[in-house]
Amino acid sequence: MFANREQIQADIKWLQRQFPLLSSEQFSLVPHGLFSAVSVSASKPYAGPRRIGFYYQWLLTELIHHHPHLRLEAEEIQVNEAGKTRGAIDFLIEYQGQLEHWEVAVKFYLAHQNRWLGPNAKDALDIKVARMIDHQLALSSHPSFCQQFPHWRPTQKRLMVQGRLYRHYSQDTDLPDWPPVNAASVGGWWCWPDELPTDREFAMLARDQWLSLPEFGELPPIVPGSLGNIDRTCHLLDNTQTPWFVVPNTWPNNAPSPAPKK
Repeated sequence: MFANREQIQADIKWLQRQFPLLSSEQFSLVPHGLFSAVSVSASKPYAGPRRIGFYYQWLLTELIHHHPHLRLEAEEIQVNEAGKTRGAIDFLIEYQGQLEHWEVAVKFYLAHQNRWLGPNAKDALDIKVARMIDHQLALSSHPSFCQQFPHWRPTQKRLMVQGRLYRHYSQDTDLPDWPPVNAASVGGWWCWPDELPTDREFAMLARDQWLSLPEFGELPPIVPGSLGNIDRTCHLLDNTQTPWFVVPNTWPNNAPSPAPKK
């Protein structure tokens, strides 16, 4: 998982060009295109945890190290309070003479009943954004952080959330209204098994192929009708290079309650 050097190079390029999930008009974001001209060789292997979020953060660290105008001051800074970990700050970055606090994530969400829900429905974009703003970005202003690290005083706080958003294939509905997203990040479909169209071919995507999508012809096609009784969400690619999530018939029976709107 995440060991293929060609895939790593493709994923770095994906990160450089992929649009943010969130609206730059509503949120303070790391500027799109900041890394577009950075050249990174994928000679260094990834050796971290086998979860896509850790892998994404490692890719971003590589780009930061190779950026001529960014300096990585620190990452994964643990903030402790009364002997307990209150949280961790993703990145402290020196950029244009200022110290910035960045919180980053890579996420995939499905539009359903005016919400963006995760493929397993345990996660939702409204909840993720609320936590990133109210908890994670707030850490660098927390008294415990200021006491532990008095030499760090970030003057700018930014989010960097990339990934992909998926519409329901059989329902041409408006996008969820909160949080405001970048429509350019909408790039796939989702459906229940009996809604999967029969006029195209599909192949299964491995977890390490979710960012930069491989060519459909490089993947073994799945047997039509084989997903009828799935008990977990499957990520597919069709023969038009469009990604799909096919969810179990029970989805989204475990969706969390919405976060309050800001």
